[in-house]
Order: sequence, then C-alpha cells, then structure tokens
Amino acid sequence: MDLTRFLDLVRTQGWQGWSLWVVLMAQALLWVGLVRLHLSLQREEAPWEECVGKIRSAFLRKVNGEEEIQELKVHRYAPLVDQLLALHFAEEKSERFDRWLLLRWKVKEGLRPYWIRWGYLLIAFGVVVWYLQGLRLDLGTDVLKRTPVDPRLLWVWLGYAMVLAWKIVRIHGNLERVQRSLLLPRRDE
Repeated sequence: MDLTRFLDLVRTQGWQGWSLWVVLMAQALLWVGLVRLHLSLQREEAPWEECVGKIRSAFLRKVNGEEEIQELKVHRYAPLVDQLLALHFAEEKSERFDRWLLLRWKVKEGLRPYWIRWGYLLIAFGVVVWYLQGLRLDLGTDVLKRTPVDPRLLWVWLGYAMVLAWKIVRIHGNLERVQRSLLLPRRDE
C-alpha cells in the first residue's frame, strides 16, 4: 500500500479527496463488523460429532443411559446447542411434535441475529461500493490502486462475508442434527 499516494490524493483532489477518508473509515467499519461476526460465530462452533454422538448414545443406551442423560444436562458445548438441550429437557413431558416445533423455532430464533448482522454488513458493503464507484468515475481507477481505498480490497471482504454465510448455514445444519438426535436418535446417523 502506498500511504503517501493516498495522502497526496486527499490533498490535491478537493472534496473528492476528502471523501476518500469517508471511504477509508467505512471500509474499516466493514472489516470490524466482519471480524466481530466471525468471532461470534466461533463461539457457536461446537465439537459437532462429539455432541451428536453423546446425545445419541445417552438416549439409545439401556445401561448407563440415565447417567449420560444427566451429564448432558450440565455439559456445555456452544450457546445454541445448550439452549436446545435445556429446552428439550424442560419440555420432555410434552408430545414429540410439540418439542420438534419448539426446537425448530429455537434454532431459527438463535440464528436470526447472525443473519440480520450479516445482512446489514452486505447493505453497508453495497453503499460503500456505490459511493466508491462514484469517486472512481471522478478520479479514475488507476489513481485508487495500491492505496488504502483500493476497490479490490472490498472484493476480498465480500469473499470472506460469503464464507461466513456458509458457516451460518453449516451451523444451522449441525443444529438440525442435534435436534434430530434429541427427538429421534438412530444408531446409523
């Protein structure tokens, strides 16, 4: 990155140059938001195979199954998994279909904040790209290359945002596996 080139642009291009500071701050906020989303998704990552295996084992065993079920009540995997387990044990006297609906609702409710935050980040990305496109029309594309406001950096950001969306979908699939193992544990799952 050429910081001196960026500072020269800011000084010589008038209001368009000063607008580059706005783009730089907006890009910094986008990266901070993406990192925060990444860290919050990391907290939701559980050892999925161990989690599903222990749940299936506890419900399928005839010997020591009750001890394993008691252990499940206090074991901590990830916040959303723990909420599903707590809801299952709180509602274990109700019908299976009612528990299935409650668990499904809890999964969707738990993942909704991540999708909303991801959506806000994409909207902000669109605004920054639109604003930067206007500046590129005024200043030219070559002038912005190799500066801190290089438009190519935004495409890297978008690529990682898509990776995070894939992680949210993967967490959703794993939570559905946990839900199935709570309601209908099978040996071959």
